[in-house]
Amino acid sequence: NLKDSFMGGTFREDLYHRLNEFPIHLPALRERREDILPFADFFLLQSCNEINKNIGDFDEEVKKIFQSYQWPGNLREFRNVVRRAVLLTKPGQLVKLSTLPDEIRYHYYHDNGHSPEFVSTTTSEPEMLKEAACKAEYDLIMSVLKKVNFNKKKAAEFLKIDRKTLYNKLKHFQAHYLVPQ
Repeated sequence: NLKDSFMGGTFREDLYHRLNEFPIHLPALRERREDILPFADFFLLQSCNEINKNIGDFDEEVKKIFQSYQWPGNLREFRNVVRRAVLLTKPGQLVKLSTLPDEIRYHYYHDNGHSPEFVSTTTSEPEMLKEAACKAEYDLIMSVLKKVNFNKKKAAEFLKIDRKTLYNKLKHFQAHYLVPQ
């Protein structure tokens, strides 16, 4: 809030008056849910043109996630998520859930009473123990990530592991164990 910053002495008065000549109030994206899918289409087209890649559209589940997510980073975060999805999607295919960042998928499943499940690939007792340990590790990592607002650097520090190790563990969980319900 520039006015509070100016009044508190942390923002230059002359700059405040220059910027405050004609204030425009624009609600956050989370307050304009009807604009989310048109922006998604716009960012998809823009990203496809920039990258020179032809992507079909968004999967229906991705559209649901887009509409339910709170978008704390507003349009800049939304644009970056769509651009990342375009980069990770094969030409001619739909943008799938797997191309979205972990924190967006995590919030969607937990806000809607679901959670990803670990898929058992074997029934042998040693493998079941290994799978249980992986699930406990995953739950701990996701709990810490949520506490630090999905800042992976802070999460790695909190967990006392290297950031690269954290990225590798998340990638391993996604590739080998996790399937959305």
